[in-house]
Amino acid sequence: MDIYLDIDGVILGTYSPLEDCIEFLEYLLVHFPDTTYWLTTHCKGGENHTGESLSRIYQSELVDKIEATFKETDWGVLKTDAIDFSRPFVWFDDTLYQSEKMVLTQHGAEDGYYKIDPEDPEAIKRALDHLRQIKKAQ
Repeated sequence: MDIYLDIDGVILGTYSPLEDCIEFLEYLLVHFPDTTYWLTTHCKGGENHTGESLSRIYQSELVDKIEATFKETDWGVLKTDAIDFSRPFVWFDDTLYQSEKMVLTQHGAEDGYYKIDPEDPEAIKRALDHLRQIKKAQ
């Protein structure tokens, strides 16, 4: 299972408590270390600024682990350009553009998108529960 992760509105700029976001990230580090990918404007065009962005809020030890573990993606206009549709995936993001939705539909992969509402303080907790259900089913 591939995990694609946005930053803004998902783990930064969210009403979810920091503790929930840390638990979510730590779960990914333990249970999906080889298949978690950044799918964010902070990692695009061959440049990866995820560590810089995360270090404003998260402790350096966690940021270092994440930088050493989560993989980069490169994409053009649409984030869906970076998704490997030959493998099952979950894409955590707060915004899905209509053109990206169309690409997901063309691949029969609409269920792979998991919307995070940045104004919902329970959003990351529910996302973690979703990951736990996936892991349990594997």
